Amino acid sequence: MRKLKFEYSMELKFSSPVSRHYFALRCVPGDSLRQKITLTECRVSPADYTSADKDGFGNLKISGGCRRLHDMFSYYVAGTAVVQGMIVQKCPLHPMYRYPSKYTEPGPEITSFAEKVSQKCKRQGAETAMDRAVCAMHDLYIRFQYIPGVTDIGTTAEQALMQGKGVCQDYAHIMIAVMRRMGIPARYVNGLMIGEGATHAWVEIYTDGGWYGLDPTNDLYIDDYYIKLAHGRDYADCVVDKGIFLGNASQEQKIYVNVEEISDGRDSSVNGTAGGREADDPEKPDHAGTSYRG
Repeated sequence: MRKLKFEYSMELKFSSPVSRHYFALRCVPGDSLRQKITLTECRVSPADYTSADKDGFGNLKISGGCRRLHDMFSYYVAGTAVVQGMIVQKCPLHPMYRYPSKYTEPGPEITSFAEKVSQKCKRQGAETAMDRAVCAMHDLYIRFQYIPGVTDIGTTAEQALMQGKGVCQDYAHIMIAVMRRMGIPARYVNGLMIGEGATHAWVEIYTDGGWYGLDPTNDLYIDDYYIKLAHGRDYADCVVDKGIFLGNASQEQKIYVNVEEISDGRDSSVNGTAGGREADDPEKPDHAGTSYRG
């Protein structure tokens, strides 16, 4: 168990003023069996109003809007998290996590990879859901290359596996697709990792009556260096920052994330991440202009 201090800020600049800007943010971590959150600051600007509630997946969501003209939008969240990693989060299973979703529909590449992993599991005597998931995670880590900039937020698991390279969002989608193909319920998670960088994405599988986290990007179990923000069937269900506005403007986004371990009453900065690769940011601007969408 560790106590972590975290900061998460996002700044979105518009090339020209926009108005009637409505947003939904999943940038605030919530309490769970593995993490207890104490917020010290949470601000959104500009905003005529905001409200906090839980979405259909149980994630904390801040909704709001700004009707007046503005050329910048930002939020800042800070606090502490007492995190206990590598534990099963007991809860009933919703059947939606068994079936393909928007980003995880299996094609020939996913099907072939899942079959190869299943055969390898049999040869190695991996019978439990966790053993099979770890086997798949390790194979994906070896096969797939971490290369930023070659995929985007619309890339599916099948497309990413076909080209063999991508970022944490792609690793998560591929593993979820493979898990469901192998009969193991799985869901997408985004959150923060120890160190300084941006948001990260990983996977939770359902086993032993609850959810257990795995990070395929780094070939690691989720431990107490990870802070969870939200989960869903795939990326589309738990976008950290989503909005619509009226206006014809391009967008420039800057994100800053810092997570430090608090030890002996002092803040001890830890450089880097808990894994073999840097955390990346799957949260490119998702604020659409001119027309409205759901």
